[in-house]
Amino acid sequence: MAQGFATIQRNAVKNNTGYTTLFEKITEMTGGEKQSYNWYKNAVKKAASDYKKDPAKVIRQERIDNRGQEEELDENLLRRYAVSGHLYMFEYKAKMKWLPYYDEFPLVYVMRATPDEFWGCNLHYMRPKKRIMVIQRLMEGRIDIPKKCFHKYLTSQVDGFMLDLAASEWDTAILLPLENFVRNVKGSAGKFPYTKELVWDETEENYYDRIKGRRVVRGYGKRRDTEMVK
Repeated sequence: MAQGFATIQRNAVKNNTGYTTLFEKITEMTGGEKQSYNWYKNAVKKAASDYKKDPAKVIRQERIDNRGQEEELDENLLRRYAVSGHLYMFEYKAKMKWLPYYDEFPLVYVMRATPDEFWGCNLHYMRPKKRIMVIQRLMEGRIDIPKKCFHKYLTSQVDGFMLDLAASEWDTAILLPLENFVRNVKGSAGKFPYTKELVWDETEENYYDRIKGRRVVRGYGKRRDTEMVK
């Protein structure tokens, strides 16, 4: 697993004199070198410990970072809407009437999108090691993801910006422990936590019922936006 994980790392340390995001902190920790899965898992877990109670802090920091000089920024970009072929993190407030539970801070590979809604696979529905295999296949141009991860999202229910993750940050994003599953309890007001291990177990039960296909990347009209995710 360690060798396979290292093949998708594309970290490069930059001179950064501006604001430092979570992704930049982890990249600096690697020293620009490929690291084993266990090293990376522990480094990401340590660096992200302050974000567990407030995952949206990741996006707020990216907004601050975007005010700096271009050469000092990481390669992630903030978006108002999704397009297919990109991987996003965002804060989400689902309409829970028909949902047993949902993830308030999804990590979604988008497969289809319109301005009002989008469909994609939330990788948080899998254990981190399973996410690595999915990402490796996406890098190869193939979609091969359990159907249990597939969901529809309404753009109107996204709270704030979506973080469009550069391919160089995908290996970091899949290990960030930012999933936050919640559920409704009949007769009670408010939301209650739903254990992520239960979600992962449910996905494992139907792991081989999968969505397969060719990865299609849509850009935002700028060459950089398309190249970023290749």
